[in-house]
Amino acid sequence: MPDPTPRRARLLPPHIAKPLAIAFGIGLLLFLLLWLDQRNDSDFFKAGTPASGTNGDPEALPAPVPADIASEDRGASGLGLPPGDTRPAPRTSEAPRIIEPPAPPPAPPAPTAPAPIADSGAPVPVSRPPPRYPPEALRRNIGGSVRVQATVAADGSVERLDLAQSSGNRDLDRAALEAVRRWRFQPAQRNGQPVSATVIIPLEFNPGG
Repeated sequence: MPDPTPRRARLLPPHIAKPLAIAFGIGLLLFLLLWLDQRNDSDFFKAGTPASGTNGDPEALPAPVPADIASEDRGASGLGLPPGDTRPAPRTSEAPRIIEPPAPPPAPPAPTAPAPIADSGAPVPVSRPPPRYPPEALRRNIGGSVRVQATVAADGSVERLDLAQSSGNRDLDRAALEAVRRWRFQPAQRNGQPVSATVIIPLEFNPGG
């Protein structure tokens, strides 16, 4: 039974439509390739073009810094001016100061000289054993006073004895001389040095005492 629905007539015959479709696809592909190529060239051109105010623009370069300012700024801080900044670095208001070394400590006072030793004109006895009373004079109850002249050496020993005043009894006089011979003295001083000197020594013999 025949189909009652009518069919649309084709616009182009099949042997013409197929080549046209192939040609259309090739043209579209060529268009895309050309468009991509132009886009890449435009990006490269934009990336390589220096921006305004950079080194590529001669008018945007910083002005040269005067030699005196540049040397002063570099010497003071050790740093140069940043690129593109023509202003001199700020100067410090504090001037360099010279640090003086500390003062030396005061010298210690000079030692005071010892006081000079006073001269002594006569020796002074420092060891004086008492004389032995003669037994005969003691038994007979004889007493008296004897004055002995002794010459004392610089070392304090007795170097000479003389009888300056006798007691009237030979035993008493001998006992007085023997006693003073055993004595020791502090010698006399002259200009701070010990010297030999003579001294008179009185001795008393009292049988009742």
